[in-house]
Amino acid sequence: MFEIVEFGGGRGTNAKAILDHLSKCHPSVYKRLRRYTIFDTSPTLHELQKEVILMDKDQPSHAEKVELVNLDLMHVAEGNANFLCKSETPTVAIALELLDNLPHDKIGRCIDTNEILQAELVPLKVSQLSDAGGNENTGTTEQTFEIDITRQYTEIFAPLNDPLLKEILSVAPKIYTPTTSQGPRWIPTVALGVLMKLFECRPNSTVAFADFDWLPQPDLGMSSDNQHYLNSSETSLHPIVEPAIGDPLVTDMNGVDHFSYLTEPSDALCDILFPTDFGRLAAFVKQYRTTNNIEASGSLRKASVTSSLALKQSDFLLKYGSNEVDNTKSWLTGFSPLVDDFGNCSVLTVAPRLQE
Repeated sequence: MFEIVEFGGGRGTNAKAILDHLSKCHPSVYKRLRRYTIFDTSPTLHELQKEVILMDKDQPSHAEKVELVNLDLMHVAEGNANFLCKSETPTVAIALELLDNLPHDKIGRCIDTNEILQAELVPLKVSQLSDAGGNENTGTTEQTFEIDITRQYTEIFAPLNDPLLKEILSVAPKIYTPTTSQGPRWIPTVALGVLMKLFECRPNSTVAFADFDWLPQPDLGMSSDNQHYLNSSETSLHPIVEPAIGDPLVTDMNGVDHFSYLTEPSDALCDILFPTDFGRLAAFVKQYRTTNNIEASGSLRKASVTSSLALKQSDFLLKYGSNEVDNTKSWLTGFSPLVDDFGNCSVLTVAPRLQE
């Protein structure tokens, strides 16, 4: 028996495709599937998942296999939610285009003490003026700025006190901790916390997480709001956020990019998209499993060596879906959308590897 868990199931189309394929092409594997669980924070998406997966009149229902769980992954990462029961059951964990939307944290180092600092948001006083717009703790050049009083919050750096961040940095300090010369860095805190909880509950887990490994710089020429920040002849404004490794792309529902996550209009609905450093993600998983002596057990105990790899999406598809790639190739040009589109995507794979 085995289980599948999917984090952020979207409309449920991926789950349905997997279940339909197993049912039709691998009935013995489908029979061994104990449960397909979708963890999602959106009740609206759960309703769509029910329609797509369970109410298709042209396909048999997968109702006896599927469980929809309304759960915030931040609560999972912080250990404040009922997650998976502890079990040696082999478990396949999937997350597709989820990592970029999960909460991240920004950290840096104090140039004076070398102390690790975490970024925090604080209310911006209406009458506040800054006599040193740069953040001296993280090495930004000092300059006099006028604070933009139309904004409600600003970013500061404070001593590290977040328990989850502390745990992540204690597991692998060299992977995510920046040096003072590098400047601040964004950390995929919730993604790492969820992975730690997953392996704690299910040491026999196999993982496939896919997302963006790179995002373009924002196109700031489309918004008059951005021009307010970029036009130096108008005013010199306080740098509300300090640039960092892994900065997100902030874009609103009208397709307009914004300077930072604090400079979009207050009434705008925005996507905040973070690129994922899959090499560091894979290295963290390997370090965490090694540090905590997490090994495959039960029927997989011969596979106590776990492979944690970061693959470009095209390489992943060529390795595990070469027939599907061939079927989508143009007979004229050889172009395949599976490997030739979305060149800025990668996949984290974690799987037990049989020892010789």
